[in-house]
Amino acid sequence: MVSFLNSQNAQFATAIDGIQNALTKTETEMSSGLAVSTPSDAPDQVSAILQLHADIAQNTEIQQNLNNAKSQVTTADQSLSTASNILDQVAALASQGLGLNASSDSRSTLAAQVQSLMQEMVSISNTQQDGQYIFSGDSNQNPSYQYDPNSPTGVDRLQVSSATQQVQDGSGGSFAVASTANQIFDARDSSDNPTTGNVFAAMNAVRTALLNNDTTGLETAQSSLQSAVSYLSNQQAFYGNAENRITSSLTQAANTSTSLQTDLSNRQDADETSVILQLQQYSTTLQAAIAAQAKMPTTTLFDELPQ
Repeated sequence: MVSFLNSQNAQFATAIDGIQNALTKTETEMSSGLAVSTPSDAPDQVSAILQLHADIAQNTEIQQNLNNAKSQVTTADQSLSTASNILDQVAALASQGLGLNASSDSRSTLAAQVQSLMQEMVSISNTQQDGQYIFSGDSNQNPSYQYDPNSPTGVDRLQVSSATQQVQDGSGGSFAVASTANQIFDARDSSDNPTTGNVFAAMNAVRTALLNNDTTGLETAQSSLQSAVSYLSNQQAFYGNAENRITSSLTQAANTSTSLQTDLSNRQDADETSVILQLQQYSTTLQAAIAAQAKMPTTTLFDELPQ
């Protein structure tokens, strides 16, 4: 009789422990919102969940890099729009210099205006953002040009740099998002001579012709300036294309983020409705078990002994 009672009590204690453990786990799910918070909760899901966390972290980094690149590309595009406007102003000044009423003095005044615009163009070539020269390529801690009226191109080239910066697009590919002031404003051939389209050289040719009251040279410079306008427009198109690519990649990365988060949620998040029902069920079962145990006989060894 005593052995039976002890065995029954042990079974009851084990059952109570099981119910309490289940209740504790359910309460944890309720408070954390996670059905899987430790490997033992779902061993078969651990590998997939860890991979999803890694994929989410990588996708977040891709989005951050794309947003950083977008900021610089947008600034570059806006800067080159200003540069195009400057070339238009120089073209207008060149036309004034070829006007019938133009004189040596008026052309000298126009030359001074062109010089001022050249200095603005040099400033654009040295545009900075977040402490970096965005047109200096891989050498973005230093400017690439300074104004020099005695130079054939009107500037001193401070460095020759390349731009190898690329960003990942989220599908495993990558693309370039930067060009250099050397390429944009100072086009040169393999012998390092200025070519048609060289923005600095074209502007300086207009300035020099106006300063020298040289109408023939001004006509030639005007033609070179038109080539520079077309060339700069093509350079700006690079940034326009990069902006479009970044926007598309950001959309793709956002969709990927939603998909990954949904998959992760399906694998590890608790079902709130189900958790509430389980919590109620375990609480009711525990209360019922305790109540039932209270009604069990409490016979002891001493009760079995003769009085």
